[in-house]
Amino acid sequence: MKKSIFWFRQDLRTFDNKGLIEAIKNSNELLPIFILDKNIIPDFLGLNDKKFLFLKEALLNLDLELNKIGGKLTIYHDYPEKIIPEICKKYNINTIFTNKSYSIYGKKRDEKILDFSLKNNIDFLSFNDFLLVEPEEIEQRKVFTPYYKLWQKKLIEKGYKIENPVNFKQIKNDFNIKNFLNEKIPGESHPYFTMEFGKNRLENYIRSDYETFRNDLDKDGTSKLSPYLRFGIFSVRQIYNIAKEKSTHYVSELAWREFWQHIDYYFPFTKEIEFQENKRHIEWRHDEKLFEKWCNGETGYPIVDAAMKQLIETNWMHGRARMIVASFLTKDLLIDWRWGEAFFKKHLLDYDENVNFGNWQWSASVGADPKPLRIFNPCLQSQKFDSEAKFIKKYIKELEFEKAERIHNPIENLLIYNDIIVNHNEAQKVARIAYKKTI
Repeated sequence: MKKSIFWFRQDLRTFDNKGLIEAIKNSNELLPIFILDKNIIPDFLGLNDKKFLFLKEALLNLDLELNKIGGKLTIYHDYPEKIIPEICKKYNINTIFTNKSYSIYGKKRDEKILDFSLKNNIDFLSFNDFLLVEPEEIEQRKVFTPYYKLWQKKLIEKGYKIENPVNFKQIKNDFNIKNFLNEKIPGESHPYFTMEFGKNRLENYIRSDYETFRNDLDKDGTSKLSPYLRFGIFSVRQIYNIAKEKSTHYVSELAWREFWQHIDYYFPFTKEIEFQENKRHIEWRHDEKLFEKWCNGETGYPIVDAAMKQLIETNWMHGRARMIVASFLTKDLLIDWRWGEAFFKKHLLDYDENVNFGNWQWSASVGADPKPLRIFNPCLQSQKFDSEAKFIKKYIKELEFEKAERIHNPIENLLIYNDIIVNHNEAQKVARIAYKKTI
């Protein structure tokens, strides 16, 4: 009798889950598991951080989905390299099924589990589920536009299908998911990102006018599905299926996500150093006081500060805002992009290592898909993408009754909440000199 584990990671659903479907097809009995990984939880501020309320609800939702097809979810709070062998021994497991991981840690972790499996005559089978096109399926490209053309072509060539899992026989145990999660993660659900919210966004917010409103900070113009895609609450094929009928620009955003996986596959060194060789010696400032001001949303530039407060409060930040705050940190403050990447890692619910590294290097003008040095003017960005300062006033209550035109230009207008920590007009000159030295 073939007994198997299916190990959920960033694929917390039963619908269109490639590895789970294969596990059900090829097992007599199956134990679906999830591991609260003690190796990485501290990197995300610990189980008491509100981000884990999102994970808690997602796991409870996954358990309900498994109940419908004959199973249930068993969760462990441990080190994978320790608990997987224990599970295999306890239940006489023949095969470990899972879906492929792409992070540095994920790949090293899976190598350890594969090594254990080989030594113990257990099959370790990993499936492609997280992406539409795997990085190695496209020949090396350093610039997005030619990559995107090949990505579209490959997607048409290979095709894809969306499947539902069938019922399976569960390996029995006495695990109680609600008791376990209530003990480990106090609270009910994330204050903003819930399963109900995600379903509504999937059904109603992949829109044909996405390109028109996607940059407007004061409008609800984006889908906000990135946390659900990151944790695999919805499959990328499911989202693409909707987007291809609605918005080509939305589809290109899915391709950008996969471009950064492509860059990591062919250029893994970019986790340590800049992609552009001639940008590896920028003289970054290591000013912890200025960095703390940026982290806390106390730069004196309302558009920057509102964005940082949005991140801390909601664990999410608008895409346009991410570019604004990244430009400000790396160009206005000349602080190393790695500091910003690490801060985002702690707070973003949709944190994806390869995407975050790629985006931060791109914003710092040191990464792949190089452009001429671009330094965002926070005053102009504020005027253009939050013209009435609605976004700013939502997160900075002190400015609730201030006129928008004054808010947009804190260099010339003294505002009541924070003094500017640098003068953008002067800082951008310093940045240009610093970047020019590396050419």
